[in-house]
Amino acid sequence: MRALLLTTALTLSFAPLAFAQDDSPSDAIVVTATRTPTELKRLPAEATVIDADDARQRGDATLADALREAPGLDVVASGGAGQQTSLFAGGANSNHTLVLFDGLRINDPSTPGSSFDAGEDTFGDLQRIEVVLGPMSALYGSDAIGGVVNLIPRHGGPGALNARLDMSAGSFGTLAGTAGADGTLGGFRYAVTADGYATDGYDLVPKRMSTYDGEKDAASMSSLTGVFDLALSQSFSLDLLARTRRAQADFDPFVDLFPLPEQRQEDDTLQISKNDLSLARLGATWAPSQTLSLRVTYGGTDQDRVQSDDGEATDIFKGSRRFGDATLSWRPDSFSAFSDVAIVAGASSETEKVNIAQGFGFPPPSFLTSADETHRGGFVSAQGALQALTLTAAARADDYDGFGTHATARVGASYALTDGMRIYASYGDSFRAPTLYERFVSFGDPNLDPERGSAWEVGANAQFAAFGQGNGLELSALYRRTDVRDLIDFGPLFTYANVDKARIESAEARVGVRPFSWLTARVAYVYTDAKDEIADTPLLRRPKDAWTIDLDARQGPFRATLTWREIGARADQLYGDDGLGEGVGATPSYDVLRASLSYTLNSGAEIYVAADNLTDEAYEPVNAYAGAPRNVTVGVRLRAGS
Repeated sequence: MRALLLTTALTLSFAPLAFAQDDSPSDAIVVTATRTPTELKRLPAEATVIDADDARQRGDATLADALREAPGLDVVASGGAGQQTSLFAGGANSNHTLVLFDGLRINDPSTPGSSFDAGEDTFGDLQRIEVVLGPMSALYGSDAIGGVVNLIPRHGGPGALNARLDMSAGSFGTLAGTAGADGTLGGFRYAVTADGYATDGYDLVPKRMSTYDGEKDAASMSSLTGVFDLALSQSFSLDLLARTRRAQADFDPFVDLFPLPEQRQEDDTLQISKNDLSLARLGATWAPSQTLSLRVTYGGTDQDRVQSDDGEATDIFKGSRRFGDATLSWRPDSFSAFSDVAIVAGASSETEKVNIAQGFGFPPPSFLTSADETHRGGFVSAQGALQALTLTAAARADDYDGFGTHATARVGASYALTDGMRIYASYGDSFRAPTLYERFVSFGDPNLDPERGSAWEVGANAQFAAFGQGNGLELSALYRRTDVRDLIDFGPLFTYANVDKARIESAEARVGVRPFSWLTARVAYVYTDAKDEIADTPLLRRPKDAWTIDLDARQGPFRATLTWREIGARADQLYGDDGLGEGVGATPSYDVLRASLSYTLNSGAEIYVAADNLTDEAYEPVNAYAGAPRNVTVGVRLRAGS
């Protein structure tokens, strides 16, 4: 299949025909990379912007589906929708990826590594997703060693009322729906979205295992989001963001058969009976001039996750954050020899609390952990253009109750060789604070140091005239080296300790061509070499090679997409056909083919069909967890506006 798709893509790449003008991705405005709106082509980094409406049109149903559009971000799911899904940004650990909702930190403080689970959420309330790889702690503090994912919600659009309704049904008894309304009434803007997804699922135990019995593992998730902005005057405004998410999912266990290895088994009574996230933020912005603005916010998040066995809670994780911050932005009309200068400075205070009860699979929960911590931070970032050269710099200091002050910095430069070609480079350091779980569980250490990272990268982007179009051919490439030390893992006494370090080398290459007025073809390749430097072994679940080939055809009211992804072999904990553990080894590569077709009936209605795993390949994204069999979704999207 790989040879056929590569041949097709290369053939299309050299068809010398003109095509209609397309907005260049380099013209996209990104906020996450510098905390100020900046054109993608001026950033000292490779960022990916995922348009939420575009992802839905391609048939993506869950947040994990949409995030797979970002090269360099490995989305590793332990099965299908609703299951634990980890994000490995640029080959770094899953707890080295910071996830934001409109700039608000939503990594779960109650999990062992304070990581984000992308498997139990939808994205019907989003406008776009920004993914920036590389060390970003100088702007955002802890957890941003590998990169940042920013989920940006929909805001009120023009007119008094714009209504949206999406409905779909598919394989495994899957039903999904999104209903939303937004608009502008004078100085008041609003956007409200309700989102729901439910599936009967499929058996997460692979068919190859003797313990497989076909028992389905169901999942459901829903959310309600409101975004409100009120301009009280030309210089002062208030805003409110509120979101609540509810989710639950069945799962199958690994059972300890001592003295035998643990075994992958079926169990129709185990469930993540609750995986809820609520967040709220109230903000005020004062902009006395076009060059200066001050923004103050207060808010918090609450996480509530419960694992149950036959309706009885066995593990309970509750985490909360309360924060307040102030950000000053200055964008003068001129600044010495520099143009388009932007300086942003901010300070914040955050209190984090966790309450954890774990029963190791046997109700009622048998041990309790309750802890809290306050940390304060401040940052400053600056950027400016000197003719074709854009320079950026940021520095931050974070002070934690647990280990004191930690400072980070990042510098970068982007140079435009021509209007369509640039080179860039950056260097930055980063850190991950030890979590309350790692410090205060019975096998934790209150005196843990933070994990520390440093990274540098170089890259280039180019657009060339081809096929009768100014940007008919687009190329990009980058290389990044990341070193992480003081990694927290289990020490010789089976307690958490700073005992490890890692080295990660990654490279990306992307090619985009538009050989016809109606067709775009893209090829992306990501190489990752992630190693544990102490043991000299590969880090788990990070493929060395990953390929994506994407064809997107649009003709009149029709749009069709075809996407092929290959995930290469990777180190993992292996389980044999008898379900018994076999130690660490290489789990096989796999490839998945997706397709979608949509038809726009009129300006307010569209129907679509999408299919995943068209070849019905049996694969395991994580060893001992079955990937989804072939499945089909059909749906309709309705729009009405004032």
